[in-house]
Amino acid sequence: MVSDSQEREEEIFDALRKKGIRLTRQRTEVIRIVCRRGDHPSAGVILREARKAVPEMSASTVYYTLGLLKKEGLIKELEFYNMENRYESVMVDHIDLICTKCGGIENLTKESTITYRAIEDLTGFRARGMRYEYYGLCEKCREDGE
Repeated sequence: MVSDSQEREEEIFDALRKKGIRLTRQRTEVIRIVCRRGDHPSAGVILREARKAVPEMSASTVYYTLGLLKKEGLIKELEFYNMENRYESVMVDHIDLICTKCGGIENLTKESTITYRAIEDLTGFRARGMRYEYYGLCEKCREDGE
């Protein structure tokens, strides 16, 4: 049985192949990590994990690959002012649940209460994407005591 993350990896690999972009060992490893980790890894985490499989992996390769994937619309970068930027391969609209204590991020995929069409009808603004976040404490940090 193929998992959603493996399916997403294949989608990204196919998209890059169609654009004529080489799938080097380093790029493949970065893609695998972003797709398989559900915790929205930072570039530093990706680098540390990638070096387990590709010891010669450089930070510049990780950043270049993440930039390429972002530019091609294959991953999302979540930018923050108070912690490292994070990356994810889930491209469907969802809510990010961000723990202010441990920095963990979880996805909540649920129907949006307002559709893109409703936004356009109400305001004339044609939405192409969304970023919606809740900040608070994850279940583990709550159990450890606020």
